[in-house]
Amino acid sequence: MGWTRQQAKALADQILSYSKARECEVALEELRAGYTRFAANDITTSGTSRTLNISVTSRDGRRSGTSHASDNDPSVLKSTVRRSEELMEASSEDNEYVEGLEPQKYPEIRAFYEETDNASAKDRAAGVKKAIDLSRSKGLEASGFLETISRWDAIANKKKNFGFHASTTTRFSNTMRTADGTGSGWAGTAGPRFGQIPTQALVERAARKAETSAGARDLAPGKYPVILEPAAVADLMGSLIQAMSRRAADEGRSFMSKPGGGNRIGEKLFADAVTIRSDPFDPRVPGRPWSGGGGGAGGRGGGLGFGGFGQNAGAGEPVRKVTWIEKGVVKTLSVDHHWAAKTKTPPIPFPGSLIMSGGSGSVEDLVAQTERGLLITHFFYIRTVNPQSVALTGLTRDGVWLVENGKIVHAVNNFRFNESPVNLLKNVDALSEAIPTAGGFGGGGMIMPGVRAKEFSFTSKSDAV
Repeated sequence: MGWTRQQAKALADQILSYSKARECEVALEELRAGYTRFAANDITTSGTSRTLNISVTSRDGRRSGTSHASDNDPSVLKSTVRRSEELMEASSEDNEYVEGLEPQKYPEIRAFYEETDNASAKDRAAGVKKAIDLSRSKGLEASGFLETISRWDAIANKKKNFGFHASTTTRFSNTMRTADGTGSGWAGTAGPRFGQIPTQALVERAARKAETSAGARDLAPGKYPVILEPAAVADLMGSLIQAMSRRAADEGRSFMSKPGGGNRIGEKLFADAVTIRSDPFDPRVPGRPWSGGGGGAGGRGGGLGFGGFGQNAGAGEPVRKVTWIEKGVVKTLSVDHHWAAKTKTPPIPFPGSLIMSGGSGSVEDLVAQTERGLLITHFFYIRTVNPQSVALTGLTRDGVWLVENGKIVHAVNNFRFNESPVNLLKNVDALSEAIPTAGGFGGGGMIMPGVRAKEFSFTSKSDAV
């Protein structure tokens, strides 16, 4: 077991007692991870790790400095505080300086499960064995990982604000390849509870994809209707939500900017089927009680990693349920502390989890209702091309299939794409049931449906498998 609330507060108070700066903020994180990796149909490594991260930020009302440590020895803590103060004194003045938070009331969010924290190497090996046994029986090669993470977080400052949170996560990912290397299938998911990971179903899905993606036929790049599986949708949605910044919109740097000034809150920009919200209290993807940092428009990832405090995106604010898009209409944009003060609006942090409402059927149902299109497993190596339009580029991976008259006809080559999730959501015409995905977001997670869209741009062929 990691910290209790009392132990975390005692350590935070100890660090703050060494501070001589006007303001001091502390973020604490203890991680305990157990992992089992496998490749070529055998377990390759299994182990555990324990990590302590301490972040100290000193402020004087104009400047700030941050230093980090991974040791709670008093001498190390004192040195870390002094270093943050030295960096503060050497830094330039910040024209957008914001005072630290007064004491906040953070909600209680259940995200810690003993079954995950107690999962042993033997327990993980049992899950991995399902993939290895199935792969061997089918003449495939399996690789992937199963890991459990227990995490304890705390934030505190000189103004007596304090928050504490414990959470657990299980992640399972497996890739299966055919013996000739021409077919590859992937399936994975994540969740807070070890016992709720459907390992057998995931390995069977990966095996089917590997077998049916072998011997792919050439197909020219171009614009095609697509069916994106939930993992592929999750791969794109982090970039979209990061782009939904009110400041970027007000300053004319975003797809949410209104011509002539202002933002497009309240406008219908997406298909009727599109509703996206965040709910840190959803037990499938529980978030932290407070927001962390935050990236700017077009950033990759959730922007809510270790660090706890900061001035961006309402950092340290208590989280709450937020509807970002409802039936295609933009309802909310994130607002950082500086922009909140300047525009006299409440800060709205980036979400710690993301949920897109889905339909009632499966991805297979979407296939059965499609006249012609491409079925995509997921994407990788995604990079931003144009932050203002949220244009992204990347590659398909682990299976692309041509669909005609409601049936999968055959596998086709992988592609490089150049597309924006903004355009994707404008072109949505059907959704499958929403499910938890392996893609994490901001320390929480994602629940995404499969999406069928009328158009998606593939710019070239890829040699990826």
